Amino acid sequence: MKKVSIKEHTKVVEDLVKEFGDEDVYNTKVPRAYRAFAHVNREKLRDVVKYLKEEHGFVHITTITGVDMGENYEVVYHLRSEGFCFSLKVPVPKDDPKVPSIVDIINGAVLYEREVNDIIGVFPEGHPDPQRLILAWDWPDGVHPLRKEWDVQTLREKVDGKKWGKDVE
Repeated sequence: MKKVSIKEHTKVVEDLVKEFGDEDVYNTKVPRAYRAFAHVNREKLRDVVKYLKEEHGFVHITTITGVDMGENYEVVYHLRSEGFCFSLKVPVPKDDPKVPSIVDIINGAVLYEREVNDIIGVFPEGHPDPQRLILAWDWPDGVHPLRKEWDVQTLREKVDGKKWGKDVE
């Protein structure tokens, strides 16, 4: 792997903003060489991923994570190109928890999108097989364990109807 400077990585981010505009790609940051972050509007996610793949060689996805930020969800796509990790953060409104699938662009996203749907409840629209991946087949619909609306006690009651913990007799 050739050594690349922070300037070269900053240029990738600047090119991305230039291509899509600072309304669709914003809050960019290159804290060090081989690491970058950007927020992307979900309506532009597929276009941004396709651009990064075709123009800058981001052909690998290391994972997709989902976070309940309180006011909204955030789905983070961790893309890689020759050691350069670029995390795209996509805000998702709680009243419309879905993102466009990128499986047809980077097929390594196939399981990660299903996992995010299971644990945080953000549905990958257009996914070829969006069935459950990690939650049990009889897990209650609408119960996504990493959402902040659930505390351990309420989650347990929803899942198996029992209370548990030190305060339960």
